[in-house]
Amino acid sequence: MPQLVTGSEGFIGCFLAEHLLDLGREVVCTYHNASELWRLEGVRDRVTLEPMDVRDADAVDGVMGRHRPSAVYHMAAKSLPAFSWEHPVLSLETNVLGTVNVMEAMGRHSPDADVLVACSSAEYGMVAEEDVPTTEDHPLLPLHPYGVSKVAQDLLAYQYHLNFGTRAFRARIYNTTGPRKEHDVLSDFVQRVVAIERGDAPARLRVGNLEPRRDFTDVRDLVRALTLLVERGRPGKAYNIASGRVYRVSDLLDIILDLAKVEVEVVQDKGLMRPSDEPVIAGSNARLVEETGWLAEIPIETSIADMLEFWRSRPF
Repeated sequence: MPQLVTGSEGFIGCFLAEHLLDLGREVVCTYHNASELWRLEGVRDRVTLEPMDVRDADAVDGVMGRHRPSAVYHMAAKSLPAFSWEHPVLSLETNVLGTVNVMEAMGRHSPDADVLVACSSAEYGMVAEEDVPTTEDHPLLPLHPYGVSKVAQDLLAYQYHLNFGTRAFRARIYNTTGPRKEHDVLSDFVQRVVAIERGDAPARLRVGNLEPRRDFTDVRDLVRALTLLVERGRPGKAYNIASGRVYRVSDLLDIILDLAKVEVEVVQDKGLMRPSDEPVIAGSNARLVEETGWLAEIPIETSIADMLEFWRSRPF
């Protein structure tokens, strides 16, 4: 029986599909945005591709009925906090209604299958420094519609497990990076430096606040954690997925600049400062490590070097 990845054209979904193939699994990849399928270009001939909008209950039911997967990795989501402020209804429909549609279709066609729901550290909201690294028992107090939608996904997974026995795993994912990543501070720095190297931008990098500290996990380590969680974790439980390594943004920028092929001037721009920035975002991975044996293996220097090489090889 195949294993199914929703949102396979996304940053995490594409690496997860590749990892499942490496494990010898038959993989069905659903996608909504065909323009993002470039992320799967290396494995398109090895997976079954299915267009599917998770908001469409009939479409989800059709895919589940055709393939009857043994496991579902539910990665499809509108995943940007800023987007959720501009499009709160679409974010909630995709993330919350989409999860209901996946769970209901699984109940009809694959009731004994495992399902991993991609949740988020954004569920915790603003966390005091004394509560860092944050455990899974911390209150869920999200700061934006995206975070609210992830709380709903998380608790839907819990209630389907509790009420219907669904083998649901709740993965609260912290900052993830690596090749193909877009739309976060680290990938933004990388892409801007590559644009400078190409001569497409002046050799001046305007930056905001460089003092926040963040836990970053390489996506290739992350997907190992997801599959180990399904193999060894406890259904119904929530698990933080974080590397356990915290980096100041300024230190990450220094690594990028050291690897750059040109000299880059860094200029602090008050206009890029956010009204509020959490001083530190880091999660405790103790539950995950104890129950699955997972450890982050890829150094941040390797992640950044691979990101630079990836964007140097592509137009953008």
